[in-house]
Amino acid sequence: MAVVKTQGTQLFTVIDGQVVKFICVKKIGYGQDSFGKIDITCLDADSKQYVRGMRDPGEGSVEINYDDENTSHERLLEAAKSGEILDWYVGSGHSKDAPTYEAVAGIDLPETRSWNSFKAYINDTAPNDVEVDSVESYTFAMVRTSEVTRTKRTITP
Repeated sequence: MAVVKTQGTQLFTVIDGQVVKFICVKKIGYGQDSFGKIDITCLDADSKQYVRGMRDPGEGSVEINYDDENTSHERLLEAAKSGEILDWYVGSGHSKDAPTYEAVAGIDLPETRSWNSFKAYINDTAPNDVEVDSVESYTFAMVRTSEVTRTKRTITP
């Protein structure tokens, strides 16, 4: 039985036309989507009836152990301050191949790994609690503005 391990997963986004890889991310949470429900019940019905309404994208999180020598952590803090909606790409641990970006063509995701992609902004936040036997860390709320789209890797026999 094959399973997809999370070890080796990497997080990317595009800022100012450049692919940014976030180094040493501890956790990525997508959050769960919910859907509105539209009441279509007739007055003579015995029970209520609904159709699915609009998607309400979930709110997840990104967690890091802060390293002031890690420039990608500074980029994450800047993205949180700006509140800008960014395109996010989560690459599976099947390979270390990074996406590339061209202004005209857009993002190119390598077929050697599976990808989850979505639009989201992250909220600015204070560091997590300071505790004994710990390190400085941050948990950023990630508010998705789209569904998560999965792109499966190409598997060669």
